[in-house]
Amino acid sequence: MAKQISERTNKLVNIVISLGAAVVIIGALAKIIHLSWADIALVVGLSTEAAIFVIYAFLPPPPVDNVTDTTGGKINATELVAALNNVQQTVQNVSDNLGTINSSTEGLKHLNNQFLSMSKTIEEMNHFYGSLKEMSTSMNATVSEAARTKEQMTHLADNLTQLNQAYSKMIHAMQGK
Repeated sequence: MAKQISERTNKLVNIVISLGAAVVIIGALAKIIHLSWADIALVVGLSTEAAIFVIYAFLPPPPVDNVTDTTGGKINATELVAALNNVQQTVQNVSDNLGTINSSTEGLKHLNNQFLSMSKTIEEMNHFYGSLKEMSTSMNATVSEAARTKEQMTHLADNLTQLNQAYSKMIHAMQGK
Protein backbone atom coordinates (compact mmCIF):
# COMPACT_ATOMS: atom_id res chain seq x y z
CA MET A 1 0.00 0.00 0.00
CA ALA A 2 1.24 3.49 -0.85
CA LYS A 3 2.75 5.59 1.88
CA GLN A 4 1.32 9.06 2.61
CA ILE A 5 3.43 12.11 1.77
CA SER A 6 4.66 14.28 4.58
CA GLU A 7 3.00 17.58 5.45
CA ARG A 8 6.18 19.45 4.48
CA THR A 9 6.33 17.77 1.03
CA ASN A 10 2.64 18.47 0.48
CA LYS A 11 3.15 22.15 1.39
CA LEU A 12 6.19 22.41 -0.91
CA VAL A 13 4.28 20.87 -3.83
CA ASN A 14 1.36 23.26 -3.23
CA ILE A 15 3.73 26.26 -3.23
CA VAL A 16 5.37 25.13 -6.49
CA ILE A 17 1.94 24.53 -8.08
CA SER A 18 0.74 27.98 -7.07
CA LEU A 19 3.89 29.74 -8.26
CA GLY A 20 3.84 27.84 -11.57
CA ALA A 21 0.18 28.68 -12.12
CA ALA A 22 0.85 32.34 -11.28
CA VAL A 23 3.69 32.49 -13.83
CA VAL A 24 1.44 30.87 -16.48
CA ILE A 25 -1.36 33.36 -15.79
CA ILE A 26 0.97 36.36 -15.84
CA GLY A 27 2.64 35.00 -19.00
CA ALA A 28 -0.75 34.58 -20.68
CA LEU A 29 -1.71 38.13 -19.71
CA ALA A 30 1.61 39.42 -21.07
CA LYS A 31 1.02 37.47 -24.30
CA ILE A 32 -2.46 38.96 -24.67
CA ILE A 33 -1.10 42.49 -24.36
CA HIS A 34 1.93 41.64 -26.53
CA LEU A 35 4.77 42.18 -24.06
CA SER A 36 8.24 41.05 -25.19
CA TRP A 37 8.91 38.68 -22.27
CA ALA A 38 5.58 36.84 -22.55
CA ASP A 39 6.99 33.84 -24.43
CA ILE A 40 9.64 33.23 -21.78
CA ALA A 41 7.10 33.51 -18.95
CA LEU A 42 4.77 31.04 -20.66
CA VAL A 43 7.59 28.54 -21.27
CA VAL A 44 8.79 28.80 -17.64
CA GLY A 45 5.28 28.56 -16.20
CA LEU A 46 4.12 25.69 -18.41
CA SER A 47 7.41 23.81 -17.85
CA THR A 48 6.88 24.21 -14.10
CA GLU A 49 3.35 22.88 -14.40
CA ALA A 50 4.58 19.93 -16.50
CA ALA A 51 7.23 19.14 -13.85
CA ILE A 52 4.53 19.26 -11.19
CA PHE A 53 2.44 16.73 -13.11
CA VAL A 54 5.50 14.45 -13.34
CA ILE A 55 5.99 14.78 -9.56
CA TYR A 56 2.32 13.99 -8.98
CA ALA A 57 2.73 10.82 -11.05
CA PHE A 58 5.08 9.46 -8.38
CA LEU A 59 3.31 10.79 -5.27
CA PRO A 60 0.79 8.54 -3.55
CA PRO A 61 -2.85 9.65 -3.82
CA PRO A 62 -4.42 11.18 -0.73
CA PRO A 63 -6.80 8.96 1.26
CA VAL A 64 -10.44 9.28 0.19
CA ASP A 65 -12.47 7.33 2.73
CA ASN A 66 -12.06 9.49 5.85
CA VAL A 67 -11.60 13.14 5.00
CA THR A 68 -11.50 15.65 7.84
CA ASP A 69 -13.58 18.79 7.29
CA THR A 70 -12.61 22.24 8.54
CA THR A 71 -14.53 21.82 11.80
CA GLY A 72 -12.51 18.68 12.75
CA GLY A 73 -15.31 16.18 12.06
CA LYS A 74 -15.14 13.22 9.69
CA ILE A 75 -16.83 13.22 6.27
CA ASN A 76 -17.64 9.89 4.74
CA ALA A 77 -17.51 9.13 1.00
CA THR A 78 -21.32 9.22 0.64
CA GLU A 79 -21.50 12.77 1.96
CA LEU A 80 -18.63 13.75 -0.31
CA VAL A 81 -20.43 12.30 -3.35
CA ALA A 82 -23.64 14.13 -2.35
CA ALA A 83 -21.71 17.39 -2.00
CA LEU A 84 -20.08 16.87 -5.40
CA ASN A 85 -23.50 16.18 -6.95
CA ASN A 86 -24.74 19.49 -5.47
CA VAL A 87 -21.73 21.26 -6.95
CA GLN A 88 -22.37 19.59 -10.31
CA GLN A 89 -26.03 20.69 -10.23
CA THR A 90 -24.99 24.25 -9.34
CA VAL A 91 -22.49 24.30 -12.21
CA GLN A 92 -25.20 23.01 -14.56
CA ASN A 93 -27.56 25.78 -13.40
CA VAL A 94 -24.87 28.39 -13.97
CA SER A 95 -24.22 26.92 -17.42
CA ASP A 96 -27.94 27.09 -18.26
CA ASN A 97 -28.10 30.70 -17.05
CA LEU A 98 -25.08 31.60 -19.17
CA GLY A 99 -26.80 29.99 -22.17
CA THR A 100 -29.86 32.14 -21.52
CA ILE A 101 -27.71 35.25 -21.23
CA ASN A 102 -25.95 34.31 -24.48
CA SER A 103 -29.31 33.93 -26.24
CA SER A 104 -30.43 37.31 -24.92
CA THR A 105 -27.18 38.88 -26.04
CA GLU A 106 -27.59 37.42 -29.53
CA GLY A 107 -31.13 38.85 -29.65
CA LEU A 108 -29.82 42.25 -28.61
CA LYS A 109 -27.10 42.07 -31.29
CA HIS A 110 -29.78 41.29 -33.90
CA LEU A 111 -31.92 44.16 -32.63
CA ASN A 112 -28.91 46.49 -32.71
CA ASN A 113 -28.23 45.46 -36.33
CA GLN A 114 -31.84 46.26 -37.22
CA PHE A 115 -31.54 49.70 -35.59
CA LEU A 116 -28.33 50.34 -37.51
CA SER A 117 -30.08 49.35 -40.73
CA MET A 118 -33.02 51.64 -39.93
CA SER A 119 -30.63 54.48 -39.13
CA LYS A 120 -28.88 54.02 -42.47
CA THR A 121 -32.25 53.98 -44.27
CA ILE A 122 -33.29 57.20 -42.53
CA GLU A 123 -30.00 58.83 -43.52
CA GLU A 124 -30.56 57.77 -47.14
CA MET A 125 -34.13 59.13 -47.02
CA ASN A 126 -32.87 62.45 -45.63
CA HIS A 127 -30.35 62.62 -48.47
CA PHE A 128 -33.14 61.84 -50.97
CA TYR A 129 -35.40 64.53 -49.51
CA GLY A 130 -32.52 67.00 -49.64
CA SER A 131 -32.02 66.22 -53.33
CA LEU A 132 -35.77 66.48 -53.90
CA LYS A 133 -35.80 69.91 -52.25
CA GLU A 134 -32.92 71.06 -54.46
CA MET A 135 -34.78 69.77 -57.53
CA SER A 136 -37.97 71.58 -56.46
CA THR A 137 -36.06 74.83 -56.00
CA SER A 138 -34.43 74.35 -59.39
CA MET A 139 -37.82 73.67 -61.01
CA ASN A 140 -39.29 76.81 -59.45
CA ALA A 141 -36.40 78.80 -60.88
CA THR A 142 -36.96 77.11 -64.25
CA VAL A 143 -40.67 78.01 -64.20
CA SER A 144 -39.90 81.66 -63.54
CA GLU A 145 -37.23 81.63 -66.26
CA ALA A 146 -39.71 79.99 -68.67
CA ALA A 147 -42.29 82.71 -67.95
CA ARG A 148 -39.64 85.37 -68.51
CA THR A 149 -38.58 83.66 -71.76
CA LYS A 150 -42.21 83.54 -72.93
CA GLU A 151 -42.57 87.25 -72.16
CA GLN A 152 -39.38 88.04 -74.10
CA MET A 153 -40.53 85.86 -77.03
CA THR A 154 -43.86 87.70 -77.10
CA HIS A 155 -42.00 91.03 -77.09
CA LEU A 156 -39.70 89.75 -79.89
CA ALA A 157 -42.70 88.59 -81.92
CA ASP A 158 -44.30 92.03 -81.51
CA ASN A 159 -41.06 93.71 -82.62
CA LEU A 160 -40.85 91.40 -85.65
CA THR A 161 -44.45 92.18 -86.55
CA GLN A 162 -43.72 95.91 -86.36
CA LEU A 163 -40.54 95.45 -88.39
CA ASN A 164 -42.42 93.46 -91.04
CA GLN A 165 -45.05 96.18 -91.23
CA ALA A 166 -42.33 98.83 -91.66
CA TYR A 167 -40.66 96.80 -94.47
CA SER A 168 -44.02 96.20 -96.05
CA LYS A 169 -44.68 99.95 -96.12
CA MET A 170 -41.19 100.57 -97.56
CA ILE A 171 -41.72 98.03 -100.30
CA HIS A 172 -45.12 99.49 -101.14
CA ALA A 173 -43.62 102.96 -101.21
CA MET A 174 -40.80 101.82 -103.51
CA GLN A 175 -43.24 100.16 -105.85
CA GLY A 176 -45.22 103.31 -105.98
CA LYS A 177 -48.48 101.92 -105.02
